[in-house]
Amino acid sequence: MTQPGDGVRVLHVDHDPQVRHAVTARLADDAVAVESVSTSGAAVEELADGRFDCVVSGHDEQALDSVALLETVRSEYPDLPFLLFTDAGSEALASEAVAAGVTEYLPRDGDDGYRTLVDRVEGTIAEYRATTPIEQQEQRLSTLVSNLPGMVYRCRNEPGWPMQFVSAGVRELTGYEPDALESGRVDWETDVVHSEDRDDIREAVQSALDTREPFEVTYRIETADGHRQWLWERGQLLTRDDETEILEGFITDITARKEQRRALEEQRAYVEDVLNSLEDLFYVVTPDWSLRQWNEQVVDVTGYSDEEIAEMTAQEFIAPDDVPTVEAAIERAIESGSSRYEAAVQTKSGETIPYEFHGTALSDTTGEFLGIAGVGRDVTERKEREQTLRQYETLAESVADPMYVMAPDGTIEMINDALADHIGYERSEIVGASPEEFVVGDGVERAEERIRELLTTDRDVATFEMRTVDDDGEETYNETKIAVMTDGDGEFEGTAGVIRDITERMERQRELERYETILQAVGDPVYTLDAEGQFTVVNDAMAALSGYDREQLVGEHISKLMTPEDVAAGEDLIAELLADPDRTNGTFEMGLRTADGTQITCENHVALLPADDGRFRGTAGVIRDITERKQRERQLEQFASVVSHDLRSPLNVVQGRVNHAMATGELEHLEDAADAAHRMEALIGDLLTLARQGQRVGDLEPVALDVVAEAAWSQLDADEKQLVTETDSRVEADFDRLQELFDNLFRNAVSHGEAETVRVVDTDDGFAVVDDGTGIPPTQRETIFERGFTTSEEGTGFGLAIVDTIVRAHDWSITVGQSDAGGARFEVTT
Repeated sequence: MTQPGDGVRVLHVDHDPQVRHAVTARLADDAVAVESVSTSGAAVEELADGRFDCVVSGHDEQALDSVALLETVRSEYPDLPFLLFTDAGSEALASEAVAAGVTEYLPRDGDDGYRTLVDRVEGTIAEYRATTPIEQQEQRLSTLVSNLPGMVYRCRNEPGWPMQFVSAGVRELTGYEPDALESGRVDWETDVVHSEDRDDIREAVQSALDTREPFEVTYRIETADGHRQWLWERGQLLTRDDETEILEGFITDITARKEQRRALEEQRAYVEDVLNSLEDLFYVVTPDWSLRQWNEQVVDVTGYSDEEIAEMTAQEFIAPDDVPTVEAAIERAIESGSSRYEAAVQTKSGETIPYEFHGTALSDTTGEFLGIAGVGRDVTERKEREQTLRQYETLAESVADPMYVMAPDGTIEMINDALADHIGYERSEIVGASPEEFVVGDGVERAEERIRELLTTDRDVATFEMRTVDDDGEETYNETKIAVMTDGDGEFEGTAGVIRDITERMERQRELERYETILQAVGDPVYTLDAEGQFTVVNDAMAALSGYDREQLVGEHISKLMTPEDVAAGEDLIAELLADPDRTNGTFEMGLRTADGTQITCENHVALLPADDGRFRGTAGVIRDITERKQRERQLEQFASVVSHDLRSPLNVVQGRVNHAMATGELEHLEDAADAAHRMEALIGDLLTLARQGQRVGDLEPVALDVVAEAAWSQLDADEKQLVTETDSRVEADFDRLQELFDNLFRNAVSHGEAETVRVVDTDDGFAVVDDGTGIPPTQRETIFERGFTTSEEGTGFGLAIVDTIVRAHDWSITVGQSDAGGARFEVTT
């Protein structure tokens, strides 16, 4: 080895070739020569062969023990500067390096770390050459202490740990100045150390001192500004003078490391939870076949406990016949990074389960192989499907449906006779051809989409529709079921398919769609029932009438909408239709119960569904809401009853008086007959009015109450009576109907109530008609609006019934009471 005269020579030791290259590039120049080696032994040999001004050493727990090298260097070269330059440091390493006499401890932290290294090499060498050995030692210790990532201390082993010396690092570590601790103003134990950790620290220190061993403790402190920090401390007994024990040690901040460790533990727990949630086996196998890690699924599948698995090798979980396959797969993973293979897992009970494994090789930063991380998936079902597929292939030629097999490139590899007959070509013309020659439209694209779906999912079979064309150019609609084929490693080997002619089904479907359109176009509710009385088809009108969605009705029994009595009536009608070959439909009335509980009176027109085989298949029905019709029928019956009842009495009078006059010649009897005829005329007029007023009101418009009241009053023969209108209000009403209302109230007041004055007045929510007549007794007020009610022999009993009808037609309400003058008060709320 050559020596560059008075130039500076640096010996650099590091296991990593990249770090050696970087350090040499930064330090070496015309004035500095760098000798770079990778091991401690090589460094010692270099030092023995020549002079060096400085040693720069890295550290590696397995490959390079920097502390051992430092101790060797110090034994031979006590003053030679030794700089520890590493990113693998720890508190323990720093403490050991200090004890062994390291010159400086420098973290290798990116470009900043390399720049600091250059500066400290130059400064350290300059100081080393300029000072005496004693000065060099003192300078080295001073520099070392000032650059350590923490603080150095000397204290008495007494309560409070009284400090004799504290390095400047205490300032950054605790926020206190060194003299605050050295003077006793700040007590380390009571002012700095966290109260919960004090007893544990003292016990650990005293236990170590009793055995004359160095102590190491980790604890929490409260800094001067109130923050909480984690510290690591290493110390030892220095002297024992005059029964006073002196301790020296090093303390550094490990808060970040604690947080990193906690984050790492949380991350590790999270990863374990994820791995344990997998349905597949997860494992890590070391080069010696032992299991380093596994998830809970391994325990569940194999039947071994965690303790048993920890003592076993991976081969013990594999069926003996498959061990060579697994070993070969691991070799492939080492070479290519990963491998996929199949092998049977052998459980504790002796059962073998086929599994597919996917393993990935693990290596360290140097590329050294560390093991295999893998996932195993149970493929029992897939194996069974493959066996079934092989059986289907054997039976393919005996199947009546067209079948085919296609190669991975899409060409047809095999067909059965049924497919050749279906397409109309010779087998030799089909095999080897592309399906585009026989498929119309986008059928091939649909097949490719289904194949991709099958390859990327766990599904075995997919179905799609396509059209084929035969040698005569005739098209056929087909339903194709397709399955993918794979080899033992899961590689795609093609597809197999079965074709079924659905031309007739498609035509029936189109016909059904046309009927569905017609069904929805029908305005009335329509439905069909099967033989058990369950809904099979419901149109939108039926859903709207019943209040149920179509999906809520289909599949439900008809009793969901009908009472048991109506169901029985429907069944009786169906029995009649089935018994009469000349009848296929009939009608009956029923009550339809809606979703909200409302009962609707309906007419159900029922027809039998066609039955080619002679068996009853169900019914179709058309429902019509006849609520209004039934209401009109009831009104007509009521009207007819009233007419027949109220006209019979005056008609009898007419007939009796006329017969008596004819028999006796006494013409005065004709006057009674004429009065009865006049009563009949008035009764008929009121009945017609009542019938008309029972209809809906016409167009509503703002109507002045005083105007319409005066128009009604003008139609009365009441010259000696008086109408007073004390209102200027308007209401939304049918003018003619409102006039008829006032007319009947005025006639009731004047003719029956003997009123002299009738008033129309405003109320808070409508109007009122009041008079000063005889009034209406309280016992009659509840029945006064009933048809035919009257207290007068000349009255028809329909006037107030007409009033009530008009009020209800306007959605108003009316009450009767007593006026301030003792007469009647009719109050209308609008």
